[in-house]
Amino acid sequence: MNDEHDNSTPDSDPPGDFNVKRQEERHSVPAVYLRYITLKVKNGNDFLPVAMGNFSRHGILFLSPAAFPAGAHAQCIISAPQLLSRDISFGIHVKYCFNRENAFIVGAAIETVADQTWFDVFVEIHDFIVQRRDVVY
Repeated sequence: MNDEHDNSTPDSDPPGDFNVKRQEERHSVPAVYLRYITLKVKNGNDFLPVAMGNFSRHGILFLSPAAFPAGAHAQCIISAPQLLSRDISFGIHVKYCFNRENAFIVGAAIETVADQTWFDVFVEIHDFIVQRRDVVY
C-alpha cells in the first residue's frame, strides 16, 4: 500500500454472485481523491491503513493487506485533514472478502455511525467530488 493508487484500488465488486443488495449506487473513488482521504479499519488491536475502492452512505469496498472474513464486524475511521476538522468513525459488517494479488478486496455494509452529522458532511463532500470527476480532474 503506497501513495500510488492508480491501479491498486478496486473500483468494482468481485465477479460472481455475492447476493449483495445495494440500497444506492456506490461510486468508485478516484486516485487523486486518495491523496486527501485516508481509511483505516480495525484489525485486532490496531487500525490498518487500507485503500478505499468505492463508497456510499450504506456500503464500502476497500483493498486491504489483511483478510476480513465474511460476517465479521469492524470499526473504520475516515480522515480528511484538509477537508474536515475531525475523523469520521463507523462500523461495518463484512459481506465478502477475496484475495487479489497479495491483497484482499473487502465489501461491507456500513451499520453504525458514531456521529451522523459528520458522516453526512463527508458523504456530501464525497458526492460533490464524484459528480465533478470529469470536470475537475
